[in-house]
Amino acid sequence: MKWFTAAFTREGPGVDRNAPPKTGFALLADVVARNWWELVQLNLLTLLFSLPVVTLPAALVAAARICGLMLADTPVYLGRDFLEAFRSRFRAATLLGLGATAAMVLPAWSAAIFLEAARDNILLALPFTVSASVALFAAIASAYALVLVARGERPVLKRALLGALAKPLPVLAALGVVGLLWALHALFYPASIFMPVLINFSFGTLAVTFGVDQAAVRRLASEGANAGETCAGGSAQSAR
Repeated sequence: MKWFTAAFTREGPGVDRNAPPKTGFALLADVVARNWWELVQLNLLTLLFSLPVVTLPAALVAAARICGLMLADTPVYLGRDFLEAFRSRFRAATLLGLGATAAMVLPAWSAAIFLEAARDNILLALPFTVSASVALFAAIASAYALVLVARGERPVLKRALLGALAKPLPVLAALGVVGLLWALHALFYPASIFMPVLINFSFGTLAVTFGVDQAAVRRLASEGANAGETCAGGSAQSAR
């Protein structure tokens, strides 16, 4: 029986200390591979704490906090960290949920009305485009705000709006992943009946958190490049 117990008690391969830190999609794949069971448990926690509906924003913020710790390769104590984030950020998350819902639903509703009216008057296609664009921008800014509240960073509104303006594409791709998860659930229902219970909330939140992280990395890289060009230009002028 020693060979059987050895299979469960032997040490793992470990991590090479000299290996460069993973970035981009390699990091995301590594996080999913190492934490897939924790992500399933996180999904169940998020779903459970969202049952009263009004607690959904706080549950998503707590889930984003856990996903941020995973991406940062920080030890996660799932139950304790989730509850702590849920309690400490409940008020901010609830206000965010109310504001984000209004910011997305109102222009989306207007877009639906203008789209119906544009069938009779093509000129109404312009206000439809504006309303749809505002709704999409609100969704991107809300994703930024979700992660910022989870991290406890302030000011949330200003940073979320600036992030959505500066680097919208990574977060837009993340929202596409969220939409794909729910589309697959609807497309393959009832075979996919357990998707929301097992993966949709946690994996969707992980995608959004990763998208915000990628946007932050790209923004810092572009700011660093601009600063380097400025320094190089100043040095050239000094040499002259």
